[in-house]
Amino acid sequence: MPKLRVDGALLNYQIVGSGSPIVLVHGSATDLSTWDGVVDDLAVHHRVITYDRRGYGESTHPPVRDHRIHARDLEAVLEHLAIIPATVVGWSSGGNVTLAVAASRPELFQTIVVVEPPFHGLRHSNRSVLATALKLKLRQLQGRPVEALEVFLRFGSTLRSGGNGYDLADEAEREKLRAYPGPVLAEWDPHPFGVMHEHVSTAAVAAIATPLTWILGGQSLPWMATLHARVARRRTTLRTVVIPGAGHLVHLDRPADFVREVTTAMSLPDPDSLPT
Repeated sequence: MPKLRVDGALLNYQIVGSGSPIVLVHGSATDLSTWDGVVDDLAVHHRVITYDRRGYGESTHPPVRDHRIHARDLEAVLEHLAIIPATVVGWSSGGNVTLAVAASRPELFQTIVVVEPPFHGLRHSNRSVLATALKLKLRQLQGRPVEALEVFLRFGSTLRSGGNGYDLADEAEREKLRAYPGPVLAEWDPHPFGVMHEHVSTAAVAAIATPLTWILGGQSLPWMATLHARVARRRTTLRTVVIPGAGHLVHLDRPADFVREVTTAMSLPDPDSLPT
C-alpha cells in the first residue's frame, strides 16, 4: 500500500473508487481493515480513503498520547489525499479526532459523520468508566498488556441487552482487536491532550459550520448517549441517528445501515441554509 509522509511518520493508506471523497477515521484498537465490510459499498459512487492512524497497522510509530498529533495527521490526509472538501466519518476515538480537526479547519470538510465519539469522556466519566480505567491499569502494571486491552474492549463494546461485542465476535475479529495493546494503553495514560479531547470545547464543536451527523448504536452503553446529549443541547442543528441492534462496533454490527446513514448524511442540505 502507498504511504503518506507526515511529521515523524509514514501513514499507510488505501483509496478505492472514484467521485467525491469520503475519509474514514478508525478508532482505538483497530486499523484501516476495520472498514473492509463497508468500503466497497461506499465506493460505488465515491472515492473512499482509509488510513492507519500512526501507531496502528502499517503506520509504524511509538504509541501516541497527545491526540493533537492524530489531528494533524488527519489534516494531512485531507489536504494531500482528499484534496477537496470531504465527507469525514470518524468512529469512536477517530470521531474525537474528526471533531477536533473540524473545529479548527472546517474548510476541509463537506460533511461530518461521527460514530459514538467519547467526547469529553474523562470530564463526564461515571463509575463504570473509572472502574474500567483502574482495572485496565492494574493489569498493565502486572505485566499483562493483552488482558488490560481486553478490559477496554469488553467495556467499550458493552451491550444494553447483556454481554459485549468483543466476546460475541468470532475469534478472527477478536484477534484483530487484540493486536494493539501498546497504543491503546498509552491512550489511557493521563495526558492534557489525550484521547477524550478534553482540550476541544463543546462550544467549538457546536459552532462548526459544516453539517454534522452523530450516530449511536441502539445497544451501546448509555454513557455514549449521555456524551452525545451534552453536545446536542448546544448544537440545535445536530442530526442524530440511532441504529437499532448495533453496539459500539456499529459498522461491524450493522454494515448496511451504517452505509445507508453515511450516504444519507452526504445528501442532506445544510440545515443552516434552510429558511426558518
